[in-house]
Amino acid sequence: MVGAGEATAGEGGPAAGPAWLAGLLQTTDPLFPTGGYAHSLGLEPWAEEVDLGGSAGLAGFLHTQVGPSLARVELPYLRELCRTTLAGEWPEVAVLEEEIHAWKWSGELREASLAQGRGRLRLLDRLWPDSELLRGYRSARAEGSVRGHHLGVTALQAGMLGVPSGAALAAYAYQTLANHAAAAVKILRISAEGAQVALRGALARLEEWLCEAAALPVEEAGWFAPAFDIASARHATAFARLFLS
Repeated sequence: MVGAGEATAGEGGPAAGPAWLAGLLQTTDPLFPTGGYAHSLGLEPWAEEVDLGGSAGLAGFLHTQVGPSLARVELPYLRELCRTTLAGEWPEVAVLEEEIHAWKWSGELREASLAQGRGRLRLLDRLWPDSELLRGYRSARAEGSVRGHHLGVTALQAGMLGVPSGAALAAYAYQTLANHAAAAVKILRISAEGAQVALRGALARLEEWLCEAAALPVEEAGWFAPAFDIASARHATAFARLFLS
C-alpha cells in the first residue's frame, strides 16, 4: 500500500537519496512544531531527584538512561512499526501501539507521546495530504484501533517519505537526545555549549545503540529503570515545573 511518491523503505541510490532526505530534514528540525519543546520527557523531575549538575550530569543521564531506553525499547518498536506501517498491516500496528501505551506507565509520559503524535500527524496531513499510507493510518485511528503514539506516527512519516528504516531510527534517536539537551539548558546549570558537549558524547555511541536495537527482537524489548519512572510519575504533582512532562 504505497502511494505515488512513496518509496519502499530501504530503497536507495543517487536519485532516491535527496528525495527522502529533504523531508527527513524538515520533519526532524526543531522548527517542525510537534510540541516537543513543552516536554522534558522525564529530565526535569530526574534532575531534581538526583541533582544532575552541569554538562557531566547531562552526559551521564544520556548515557545511562536515554541511550539504553532507545536501544532496548523505543528503537526496536520503531523498527517493527516502520515495517508493519509500510505494509499497511494496521492490526499489527495497533498491537504494537497498545504495547507502547502499556509500557509508558507514567501518565504524563504517555500523554506526551500521544500529544506529540497528534501534532506530527496534523502536520503530515497538511504537508502531504495525498499520501495513501496517511489515509490508511487515519482510518485505523478513526476506528480506534491505532492510538497515534509518537513512535507510530514517526514510522508512518518514514513510510510516507520513503525514508530507509535505518535512517528513520537514527533520526528519531538524534531527536530524542537533542530534545533532552535543549531541555537541560532550561533546567540545569549548563550553557548551550556544555549541552552540546554532552550531546556529542552521546552521539558518539549512537551507532552502538542502533546496532543493539537492530539485534533485539521486539518480543524481548524492555528497559527497567524504576527510580527514573517513579521520578517521572511524581512530576504530575510537583509544586512548580517548567515542562508538561
